[in-house]
Amino acid sequence: MAITANKGEWSELYVLFKILGEKKIHAGDGNLKKLETYYPVLKVLRDELKRHLEYTIDKDENKDIVVIAENGVEFARIDIASFLEQSKILFSSIKKGGEGKGAFEIPDMDEFLNKIRCQKVKAKSSDKSDIHIMIHDYHTGMAPNLGFSIKSEAGAAPTLLNASNATRFIYEIDSDSFTDEMMNKVNEISGNGKFLERVNLLTEMGADLKFSKMENSVFENNLRMIDSCMPKLMAWMLADCYKNKKMNIKAAVGRITEANPLKYDFSDGHDFYGYKVKSLMVCIALGMVPAKLWKGRYAATGGYIVVKNNGDVVCFHIYDRNLLEDYLFNNTKFETPSSSRYNMGKVYKKDSKYYFDLAMQIRFV
Repeated sequence: MAITANKGEWSELYVLFKILGEKKIHAGDGNLKKLETYYPVLKVLRDELKRHLEYTIDKDENKDIVVIAENGVEFARIDIASFLEQSKILFSSIKKGGEGKGAFEIPDMDEFLNKIRCQKVKAKSSDKSDIHIMIHDYHTGMAPNLGFSIKSEAGAAPTLLNASNATRFIYEIDSDSFTDEMMNKVNEISGNGKFLERVNLLTEMGADLKFSKMENSVFENNLRMIDSCMPKLMAWMLADCYKNKKMNIKAAVGRITEANPLKYDFSDGHDFYGYKVKSLMVCIALGMVPAKLWKGRYAATGGYIVVKNNGDVVCFHIYDRNLLEDYLFNNTKFETPSSSRYNMGKVYKKDSKYYFDLAMQIRFV
């Protein structure tokens, strides 16, 4: 049976081939530039279907051999050069193959996948880690088994946070003169960009979007775990991006800093809003899921791996948190999700008050 996967899933397998073939993984900076700093790769561990596989770089032989083993039983020994060669074939196929987000086959991979005992492209995972790597850690001198989340630029820009009913922010329309007629006029706007136009019409009507609460109390409290003001802060930024028709998150932080709705004291030069937003984005990247209780622990214990559009693979190790923060901050935007799916972007009336919902989705640019 042929293996099918989408571009993001094939990219996870590409990371496996690439880092084993190079025996290392390079660090990246906040602009996704590959740095000279790298981490030696000792082993990659995968759980797929009902099997646990370990891809180990054998340093005891005269030439480096990758040992594939399950429960201590050696299955095969394959030249490291083969992994590097196959990574190039795989990446070329990822770039060419598949339309949109659909799954597709790569027949050229079948023989090598059988050779390395790989039956499933996407490794089984109960957390947010897409790959587990044992690296030589320069910081500690140890060789920890670390989980990394993988994002790929090889296809469509990936999401950092997917929209759901849990990510809906509920706003009360703050206006003493708002009427049913005005509500109907706003809701009549249709077509592409209708939510931007609806928010702008509300602004023209003198109706302000005042944050009320979040649809999901778990996500609201997850945000409060990071900062007690985080729900209000993100609600302001989200609404502001729709008002200005500018969705870039870094630019939005600049606007909220200038407006300072939370009345922070900037006299000593503190970057309150930038720091808080970066902290949130790291938490999302490394484990926080909106509708699931989060206790402040990272699921991806190693950090973040990005497959660049040119095939480079760069790593943001958890020890280099500043670089990860900068990468997430510099390369993300709010995105308008499906209105029919998430029931957002429409004025509605409840208990004589008017409300408007926006669902938060964050995508890489």
